Amino acid sequence: MTFANTHYLLSKELNSNEARKILIKFKLLVSVLPLDDKILGLVLSSDFNDFEDAIQYYTALENKLNIIITRNKKDFKTSKLPVLTAKEYLNR
Repeated sequence: MTFANTHYLLSKELNSNEARKILIKFKLLVSVLPLDDKILGLVLSSDFNDFEDAIQYYTALENKLNIIITRNKKDFKTSKLPVLTAKEYLNR
């Protein structure tokens, strides 16, 4: 999930300042991976129906991650990486 998506979702329930405070804390817990020209090229030439899913997938591949965690497993049918829901991941 991108910070832009997360901010958007938080802002639906909270004011922008509160959303930013949460993101500042969240940033301490995660590593932010780059979206570079190569990844964007892969995304634009991919067969993914969902642009954001393609960004997440190719960012994971290019950064040698070993799993995708998502609520929408069906959007990653052709993934070369294992795809799990958060619940499946936590229950492993």
